[in-house]
Amino acid sequence: MISFRSLKFYFLGCFLLISFMKVGDAEFRLSLPDVVKASWNARTFLSEDINQDGLNDLIFFNLDRSRIEILYRTKDGKVPERVKPVQPNRWDPELEDAPYKKEFIFIPETITALATGDLNLDGFTDIVTGSPDHGVQVYFRTNDLLWAEPIELETLKLRPDSVSIKIRKAEKGNRASLFLFTQTGLEVLGFENGKPQYPSVVFREEAKRAYGMNFFDVNLDGIDDWVYSIPSSERSVRLRLGLKTGFGPERSFDLPVSSFNPVPDFQKTRQFVGINRISKEATIFSFDFKKNESDDANFNIMDYDLFPEGEDDTSWTIADFNRDGKDDIVAVSSSVSELSFLPAISGVEFGTVRKIPSLKGVNCLHAINSSLDKNPGLLVLSQAEKIVGISDFLKKGSFSFPKPFPIKSDPILSNCSDLNGDKVDEALIIVEDRSDFVLQVWSVKNGVDFNLTQEIELDEWKREPSGIVPCYLNNDKAMDLVLLSARESAYLLLNDGKGKLRLVGEDSVFRKSFLMEKNPSQVGWGDINDDGSPELLVAGEGMIRALKWKNKDLYVTEQFNSTDPKAELTCPLFDDLNGDQQNELLYFSNNYWEGLQQTKNGEYQKVYKIEDESLTPLQVGMKGSKGSNTLLSLGSSSIQLISRSVGDKSLQINIQSRYLTDLPKVSHTGVDWGDFNNDGFPDLVCMDGRRHTLEFLKYSDENKWKSVLHFKVFEEDLHYRGKKGGALEPRDGIISDLNGDGLDDLVLLVHDRFLCYYQEAISGK
Repeated sequence: MISFRSLKFYFLGCFLLISFMKVGDAEFRLSLPDVVKASWNARTFLSEDINQDGLNDLIFFNLDRSRIEILYRTKDGKVPERVKPVQPNRWDPELEDAPYKKEFIFIPETITALATGDLNLDGFTDIVTGSPDHGVQVYFRTNDLLWAEPIELETLKLRPDSVSIKIRKAEKGNRASLFLFTQTGLEVLGFENGKPQYPSVVFREEAKRAYGMNFFDVNLDGIDDWVYSIPSSERSVRLRLGLKTGFGPERSFDLPVSSFNPVPDFQKTRQFVGINRISKEATIFSFDFKKNESDDANFNIMDYDLFPEGEDDTSWTIADFNRDGKDDIVAVSSSVSELSFLPAISGVEFGTVRKIPSLKGVNCLHAINSSLDKNPGLLVLSQAEKIVGISDFLKKGSFSFPKPFPIKSDPILSNCSDLNGDKVDEALIIVEDRSDFVLQVWSVKNGVDFNLTQEIELDEWKREPSGIVPCYLNNDKAMDLVLLSARESAYLLLNDGKGKLRLVGEDSVFRKSFLMEKNPSQVGWGDINDDGSPELLVAGEGMIRALKWKNKDLYVTEQFNSTDPKAELTCPLFDDLNGDQQNELLYFSNNYWEGLQQTKNGEYQKVYKIEDESLTPLQVGMKGSKGSNTLLSLGSSSIQLISRSVGDKSLQINIQSRYLTDLPKVSHTGVDWGDFNNDGFPDLVCMDGRRHTLEFLKYSDENKWKSVLHFKVFEEDLHYRGKKGGALEPRDGIISDLNGDGLDDLVLLVHDRFLCYYQEAISGK
């Protein structure tokens, strides 16, 4: 039989021994590795003080044995008494002199995530397990130091990442929270006295590659923010600022790191480190407040994710519903029977979503001023339930259930506008009556009485219309209408100045050509010639035309050609987004926004292009704040806020240092912090799993990173009985004080073993 000490050398075979190394004043000394038996299918590896004796233990899931294994570190590294196997196996021996005691928790299902913490605040460490297929379970530690029967929680489907569960204790009160990164987003489930408090709260994030739960006060407002990663993106660093009610919109930053880790004492240095996916450099970065430069391409983008990806029928509306001077947003998806209300908390930021029951299958939603004395309400149409009605805004930040219009036919589309200039909106409803389409105009008195004031037959249409667009077709300051169809020509309706509409342009060639087969996302308006009367903007292939009604026909006041003549343009808008006090024509084209601005010689040229993962908009809006404008891009499942304010401070990524290895054929895939020479300053350890190489870095007096130690973890072992391990070996690693001496140690998961490298104290320190 081979003893443990001889096994260490026999098992390692070609493991390179680590010796004392000194580079200048940087001293790194690691011991020969202790080898601790784990499993070929060891998963979710942690180093935590499970029994609270001051020593970090090892805990992992053994997939082969279907059990959680806890390795308790013994005091002073003493070897516990063990029972030797009856028939020793020289290829798979028990590690008789490892300073750990084992405890098992047998579980019937496979798990992919494992977390520890005091969830019921009784002073004992609990264990939470989870997987996408088998849900989330809690194992509470009992007073007699046993494990209670697991409690299964009602949660959304967990992501398969090993770090998708985290336990956090509230700063005040007898409450802890379980944070779960689910396939829908970040789910937060509170616990009081050890009992889950349903319902949980979900902050949507449906990017499939989203990964990580780092909670720190990044912007120094006293509330923790959420920092995570989407490794496959060029803007992989993501930030959700914390609010008193949860987490705000997503902000992305232009840094392509595969993953990143915070420095241990984050609030002191506020740094992260990751491997740049393109350059393969170890990159140290932080979030800093900087003034925006004068570069027109510098735009800030915030994302609010509201609905599941792939929603086909989503409606949005923007208005100051609570009359606090800031525009709010209400959204609805036809797949749910509820409204989503986003109250504005500043000029460009919103609070957390409030869900309000409403009609099912809503396909039209518009803010409506139904009375001079009331806050704006909602005009809500459900084609599925054949109801169109008005929901009043309630003081508690909610909306009443819609009061229906007495419509006898089936409602198809709706919108609203002040046609007669009395500052109270009329409801515009297209109904289908025996296969014929009719536009109905309804007056609303005090938000209560509905009166049908006009009906216009739309007998040219054979298929359902696509939109009702209030606009100024001529120069008389009265609101006109364009009725759109995705299959046929649009209708033009002029206002007589008193609220009565009449059809015009039946024989207009431009109507039958430029306004043929259009959706609401293909039209907009803007005052192109600065005469106080906005033009109708119609988007097409490679161009946008500005139209006006004059002399009994449409005419083109301006044509704008995009940089891509074959691109399908949508959502045209004429406004000042880049903050230079001059309006530009803005439109969406092939997954990016583009702005054209008039030069001194009268030509329109591109002045900026916004292509940082822009969502495809269904409609757009513009809101102003502090002298700058913000573009609201409203998509099928989320909202993007795009803004640029020259001179204002905003959170930006600050690259503080980089390091690219010069080791031959080595390309690092992971990096983490640790103080490996006990000088009180963090060092770095980088790993190339494909070439099984570790490299240790120290920040030198020359203000750059220096490589002070590197070694290859292993080359080959001939006794794995056909097993070769993972594509990346080591598969995992943790920096932790393993033996309680106050020094950072390193433990690696390699094949079916834990390799524990202890930092050896250097004399004189």
